[in-house]
Amino acid sequence: MKVKQIFICWAVICAAFYLLGCTEPEPDNALDFLIKTPSMRITSGAFSEELDLKRVAYPYNINENPAEYNKMVIHLVTMLSEELVLLSAAADKGVSVTDQEIQSAEDEFKLDYPEDSFDQILLKNAISYSFWKKRFKKNMIMEKFIDQDLKKKIELTSRDIVAFYQKNLADTQGADKTAVVLKKIEDERELVSRLRTQKTQDQYSEWIQALEKEYPVEINKEKLKTFLIDIEKSKERENEKEN
Repeated sequence: MKVKQIFICWAVICAAFYLLGCTEPEPDNALDFLIKTPSMRITSGAFSEELDLKRVAYPYNINENPAEYNKMVIHLVTMLSEELVLLSAAADKGVSVTDQEIQSAEDEFKLDYPEDSFDQILLKNAISYSFWKKRFKKNMIMEKFIDQDLKKKIELTSRDIVAFYQKNLADTQGADKTAVVLKKIEDERELVSRLRTQKTQDQYSEWIQALEKEYPVEINKEKLKTFLIDIEKSKERENEKEN
């Protein structure tokens, strides 16, 4: 996974605006949270902002379908909770990125957007550059943490590599691009990289579950209710309108 790959879809369709939105805890107002781990939190205000942005990827009238709207909210809570676990663990283990790393990654990312097209995308979707930059940094931290704590620790045997090569060979037999694919995986470093990425994906679920036990997430259910549509009351209002 590369930072550019993570963000390119997000920047174009804003579909990944549910990502992140977490801040360091504020000791003077310990109860002001919607989602939190022992070391980080997402306030109601931050969640509201995230929800507004997430709605960009949905039909404008999604609130007219309470079940779908609530599903969107719960999905956002789930995603932000996982992000919070990753960032809490990363901070605890000293994983960070420098300003130079961020700038280099940003410059590389913007190569796909000639002239002012990147700025136009932000403007079109009402995204401030500072807001985008903050998210970009957090995604870099999470990617770096996953790379260091999971991906690089995966052990690969010669048997694994041979089996992976044979599987790719079998999967591409008869395909138009067989020669191209085989040429790419003939390079051992490329082959190992592909295999390590696949094993990272395979082990991610078990890995994140272990982190969630170490950094338990607490959700303020009372505050969450304020973001959900009461389906029964919504039906009552609809019936009143019909009558």
